[in-house]
Amino acid sequence: MAVRAVFFDLDDTLVRDGAEEAVRRTARALAARHGFGADDILAANVEAWQQGWASLGDSWMRGPLSDDALPRDIWRRTLERYGQGDRSLVDEAVDLHLSAERVTFTPFEETAEVLDALRARGVAVGLITNGPAQFQRGKLAAAGIRDRFDLVVTSGDLGILKPDVEVFRHALAGLDADAGGAVHVGDDFAADVEGAVRAGMQAVWVNRTGAAPPKVDVPHHDGRSLRDVLAVVGEGGLSRPR
Repeated sequence: MAVRAVFFDLDDTLVRDGAEEAVRRTARALAARHGFGADDILAANVEAWQQGWASLGDSWMRGPLSDDALPRDIWRRTLERYGQGDRSLVDEAVDLHLSAERVTFTPFEETAEVLDALRARGVAVGLITNGPAQFQRGKLAAAGIRDRFDLVVTSGDLGILKPDVEVFRHALAGLDADAGGAVHVGDDFAADVEGAVRAGMQAVWVNRTGAAPPKVDVPHHDGRSLRDVLAVVGEGGLSRPR
């Protein structure tokens, strides 16, 4: 069946995940402003991030929490571990972090090229991403690709996360697309590849490092670049699934 719709994951698929760099920039800025030790702040942030994600990560991505709830919790934990728990300092750290993310979440060099090429071929283009609705849409705006999608679906919109098949079915319905004529593209094998295949879609695994697939019995196309998606669409589907 000819490919009529292509859906993309966002983080580490269309844009680089700039969270770690945003943390480094925030730590350096706090150090410069207040005479703190940037390396010590970064060390405190490692465990704080793990604890914050375990506590709030799932709820944050499902949508009931504010966009800044997770970074605020992580920076509160970080600064408390560093011995600086003042609320105004936490507010400052969150503002610095969110400002840094608007710069560090950048598109891969081929992202706009591939999205524009698909649209030029008459293929509908959608986004399916896990994360708070406004937060994820903000990344699209920061990366300069917000207007290149016919549909944007976030887990925050629905309250459910990939790889739940209902996320993919909702996206397919939004573009009035048949699963057999649709492709989903993403870097997370479980969330993007397995989820899409269970929904009856074709899948492209964005495997920039050339890693071995976690499972060998899930049909997919192994792509080193987003440009490989254009070949899949040109072939009308996955002629050589792996």
